[in-house]
Amino acid sequence: MLPERSDHLLQSLLENPAFRSWAQGQCPADDAVWKQWALAHENGSEILREAAGIARAVPVRDAHLTDEYINQRISDALQIARRQEQRHENRKRDAFFPMFLSRWNVAASLLIVAGLCFAIFRIYHHTKPLATAPGMENSRSPFIEVSNMERAFKYVQLPDGSSVVLHRSGTLKYPQAFNGTKREVYLTGEAFFEVTKNPDQPFFVYAGEVTAKVHGTSFSIKAIADEKEITVAVKTGKVSVFTEKASPALLLTCNQQATFERAHAKLVRSALKSPVLLNIPIENQEFTYSETPAAEVFEALGKAYGVNIAFDRPSLAHCSITATLGDEPLENKLKWLCTILEARYTIAQDSITITGNPCN
Repeated sequence: MLPERSDHLLQSLLENPAFRSWAQGQCPADDAVWKQWALAHENGSEILREAAGIARAVPVRDAHLTDEYINQRISDALQIARRQEQRHENRKRDAFFPMFLSRWNVAASLLIVAGLCFAIFRIYHHTKPLATAPGMENSRSPFIEVSNMERAFKYVQLPDGSSVVLHRSGTLKYPQAFNGTKREVYLTGEAFFEVTKNPDQPFFVYAGEVTAKVHGTSFSIKAIADEKEITVAVKTGKVSVFTEKASPALLLTCNQQATFERAHAKLVRSALKSPVLLNIPIENQEFTYSETPAAEVFEALGKAYGVNIAFDRPSLAHCSITATLGDEPLENKLKWLCTILEARYTIAQDSITITGNPCN
């Protein structure tokens, strides 16, 4: 039996669709990923074995198991065990010892199956189910979850270079790599997005009941769980907004927003004077510079994205920048700036370091 402190790790594995697919033999290519997971956690190998056994014994097709489902699985297991015992009785073996062992094998099988069912019941019955939006259950890449509980806003860089500015109390889930035909992320709360353009791999944001399909653009989403509305506001480009509860889909362009009214399952489009939805600097900030000192440009970027940009002030004191950076993700902006300045940059979470030669 695993120690109590390991229960949350067991639970997180069983909630993870990528792990369940692997445990059920559907993703053998992920063996190295889960071996690395086991090495990175205390009692990892034992937790992984127990979780894999449960996933194989009681396949989970939904994120939540009801009492009726668990009871039915236990009832099925009891019937199987009784039939096994009856077959052994009918054989009427003469030797006492083999019969004794046979009865104990049946009892042991019964206890194992019932124990597995109880474990699943204890984990899922007392845990809030993981949201499963379209596509999440089929992902083969482990998911990363980022929450912002302290800052006014937090910068998140996605695997494709897209930028997300996550508002306070927001949570973003995304895969370690965007595999397959779509890029999919899952938002609870508020965030501003700048999406890297890739027509061959469209970008989807699942936010509560609303899905936003992005055509390479910048936009904001406000999807707080207990509020009456979900809102999408577009700064540049185009976004298609749709939901299973309302039709048809709405195509939004610059300075338009869509509001989903939860009570009426109604999706409404409206025009905006500006795309400000979350009241964070990046929503209405223009990245246009004319002979602007480099220090001012870096300070403006750091303020807009909520990142710390460190640079050698003496070396860049005489550098100036003339450029229009537009709605590209932060990393694209850095590439342009460093090309102009003949400098280099490194990104470590929400900290950026820029190094280069002095300007003449």
